[in-house]
Amino acid sequence: MYNKFLKKHSPIKRLGQNFLKNSFIISKIIDQMNIQYQDHMIEIGSGLGALTVPISQIVKKLIVLEIDEKLVFFLSKNIFSNIVRIFLVNALNFNYKLFLKKYDGILFRIFGNLPYNISTLFLLKIMKVNEYIFDMHFMFQKEVADRIIALPNTKKYGRLSIVTQYFYNIKIILHATQEDFFPKPKVDSTFLKFIPIFKKKNIKKYLILLGYVTQIAFKNRRKIIKNSLGILFNEKTLLSLGINPLNRPENITVLQYSKLVDLIILENLL
Repeated sequence: MYNKFLKKHSPIKRLGQNFLKNSFIISKIIDQMNIQYQDHMIEIGSGLGALTVPISQIVKKLIVLEIDEKLVFFLSKNIFSNIVRIFLVNALNFNYKLFLKKYDGILFRIFGNLPYNISTLFLLKIMKVNEYIFDMHFMFQKEVADRIIALPNTKKYGRLSIVTQYFYNIKIILHATQEDFFPKPKVDSTFLKFIPIFKKKNIKKYLILLGYVTQIAFKNRRKIIKNSLGILFNEKTLLSLGINPLNRPENITVLQYSKLVDLIILENLL
C-alpha cells in the first residue's frame, strides 16, 4: 500500500514534503518511542503514513494533523478510521491550547517528521502548551538539530539552543541520511526527543522575554555581555548573578540567561 502510493504521489515542494521510507529507521523510531496502548498521541504531518500506520496499530486513539488534501484522502481510505482522527489543517495555525485543554488532566505525546521549512517555527509555537505535553519526538534537519542541542562555548550555541534547552530535556534518538527519504533532501536529519521541564511560570511571557534577551545578546556575537546587554543590566548586576561581564553571549549558560529573565520579571525592568 505505502510503496504503491509513494510511486504515484508527487511531493509538493512548498510544503517541504520529504517522506520517510527506510523501514529500519521507521521501526527504530517506534521502538525508541516506547508507545503504549493508553498513550494519547498527536502526529504533525502524517505524510504517506510511514509512522501513522504502525502507531495506529498500537494505540487506542491517534490524532493526525495534515495539510495535504490528497494525503488526508489516502490515509482515510487505508487506516483504521475508528482509531485515527485526521484534521486537514496547517499545523502552524492549529489552536493547540483550545484542543488540548478539553482533555482535562491528560498529557499528550506529540511526534512527526517535520517539514524543514516550518520546524523551528513549529517548535516555538508548541512550547506555549507545554503543560499539556508528556513528551515530543521530531525529525529535524541535522543543522537545526545541532543548534538545538548545542552547548555553551560552541559556535552552534545560540538563541534556539537556549530557548529549547530551558523548556526541555533533549536527547538524540537517531540520525537519518538523505537516502532515507523520498524525495531525497539535500541534507541529513536527526530525530530528537523532548521532555518538558515543568516550571511554575507564565510560559508565554517567559518565552517572549527569553527571546528578547537572547536577541539582544546575539545580535553581535563578538560583543561582550556588558556591552550588548548594557541597556538592561549594569556590570554589578551581571556579577551578582554569577555572569562574567567580559564573556560573549555564547559563553553564558541557559541557567544564567534564565536568571536574567527572572530579574526582569522580579524588578519589572520592561
